Amino acid sequence: MIKPTSFYSNDLEKTKLNWFCYELSMGIYDEIRDFRGKQLKKHKIDEIALAEFSIYISKIMKGIILQKLSGEIETVCFSYEMVESYFPHLSDKLVNKMVDAIANVWDAQLDFCVVCPTRCISEKDVYCTMFDDEP
Repeated sequence: MIKPTSFYSNDLEKTKLNWFCYELSMGIYDEIRDFRGKQLKKHKIDEIALAEFSIYISKIMKGIILQKLSGEIETVCFSYEMVESYFPHLSDKLVNKMVDAIANVWDAQLDFCVVCPTRCISEKDVYCTMFDDEP
């Protein structure tokens, strides 16, 4: 549902940080679809809308990552506003569950990043050849 092309518009944007965001968006999509899919369908949110939301959130996270790396912020936080701004008609309970899912994906991805040799965060501006492997 989510394509790497959602994270670059030219070769200069094929960076490791954008690849990180691509992977983050896929994780968010999978996590929310697997655990909240039925609830979202009740609100007429289909898989396409969920994929677009996942891309939206990961692009917000890119800005937060950059703020963290530059020292502008000390801690990465997730708020209900991230979800409510995209899906304003959801209940507070469902919004909170989606925020929890996003935080869980974030933690899981960072845990994996510790052992991953790609170094998407520490080499954030380096060209990412994985974008070239897409079908």
